[in-house]
Amino acid sequence: MKKLENQNKFIDKIEELRRQEGLEINIRKLNINENEVYVLFIMHIVDRQRLSDDIIRPLLRYDKSNDITVDTISDSIIYMDDVIFDNDENNIINYVLNGRSVIIIGNDEKYIVTNTKKVAKRTPDSPEIENTIRGPKDAFTENFYTNLSLIRYRIKDPNLRIDKFTIGKRTKTNVGVIYISDIANPKYVNEVKKKLSAIDIDGIVESGYIQKFLLNNVFDLFPQTGIISRSDKASANILEGKICIVVEGSNFVLSAPRTFIEFFDSGDDHYDNLYLGIFSKCLRILSFTLTLTLSSLYVAVVAFHSDILPELYILSLAVSRATVPFNALLEAVLMEGIAEILREASIRLPKQIGPAIGIVGTIVIGQAAVAAGLVSPLMVIIASLSTMCSFVAPDYTIMNPVRILKFMLIFVTGIFGLFGFVMGMTVIVINVISHNSLGVPYFAPIAPFNFKDLRNFIFSDVTLAKKRPDFLNTQDKTRQ
Repeated sequence: MKKLENQNKFIDKIEELRRQEGLEINIRKLNINENEVYVLFIMHIVDRQRLSDDIIRPLLRYDKSNDITVDTISDSIIYMDDVIFDNDENNIINYVLNGRSVIIIGNDEKYIVTNTKKVAKRTPDSPEIENTIRGPKDAFTENFYTNLSLIRYRIKDPNLRIDKFTIGKRTKTNVGVIYISDIANPKYVNEVKKKLSAIDIDGIVESGYIQKFLLNNVFDLFPQTGIISRSDKASANILEGKICIVVEGSNFVLSAPRTFIEFFDSGDDHYDNLYLGIFSKCLRILSFTLTLTLSSLYVAVVAFHSDILPELYILSLAVSRATVPFNALLEAVLMEGIAEILREASIRLPKQIGPAIGIVGTIVIGQAAVAAGLVSPLMVIIASLSTMCSFVAPDYTIMNPVRILKFMLIFVTGIFGLFGFVMGMTVIVINVISHNSLGVPYFAPIAPFNFKDLRNFIFSDVTLAKKRPDFLNTQDKTRQ
């Protein structure tokens, strides 16, 4: 009686799927030893060659006289390595939509689910961001399992854990939380899992969606998770005691917790000479500061405090600005705005002409603006330098808030002078220090101050950093 009930519900489900127009589920019916065997799949997302060679052909060639069952098919007929059983007819459509093939026998109480999914993917290539001179060139791709294999390839620890989630009611996107169980702090792991489990949305199409859900507050300006495009850096983060989040369909892996100064860390700092790593880090931090403050300092000096400049240069600056019809505030806003427009244009244009347009546009517009007397030559230099400095950070997401904050600083400096500049910087610093990433102070190890962690970050030398960072509160604190 039980088999008859299962037969009815499976056949009814097949007929229901057959009647649904536009679903594009293929139903292949096979007659084997007077038994009806149904193979359900979607042609566009399965490996049709594998489906034919490893499932349909072995089934059709089965010529033994004994009754065929799902156990017989799984154990003796098909050539599939990933096979599971289920008896819930309501799950059939989900399996098929996920790229799997379902094998149903009308007189059996369960059915077979095989993994025949085929996804268009590209092979690991050089990273488009986080370029490195000495580091490996294998970057993450949009394929979920390829990204997992790149990490597994580097970390062969049996304590490496990959906890999988399916997020998105319609997209059913695979998300993997990767960490080492005896290193990562369970509190941070549980916090990430809690936030992922709480996501209730139709679809996840890129890791940026997940990144937004991991924010403490949706209106926070500074990123609290890092993005990683290289497998070696992701592996280094996991070994450090952090958590990496892999999202299906994204070529970026998220890393948490992430502190402010870690956005200026590059793989080359760890692979190259100790002194070169220190020098490079100082350059990046200086570039970040210049991007944020250079234009507002220009406004403060020109509009309010020109007396701090040497006398001869004051005269030279006055001559260069004699024909400028705008005050320093409008001049800085105009040039920084043009620089941002050129940046956006160069990103959106095709690769073949994007760099050329960016360079030509900067030169032509800058020269024309100076020749027309709209801006001073010094302002053109400052805007160009500020834009170049904004590309120095290895993780570009830390520079996105700066593109907004520098305009805020320009306006407040243009109204209140150097006092406004100091107040604006104070507000920014207080905001940064007030953040946390999964409970880790965002400005660690500077605030709260930890000399050992700060020294290890600046030196970036594996032979000197014998302990993992204290601010991560790892279970295993010893690195070597």
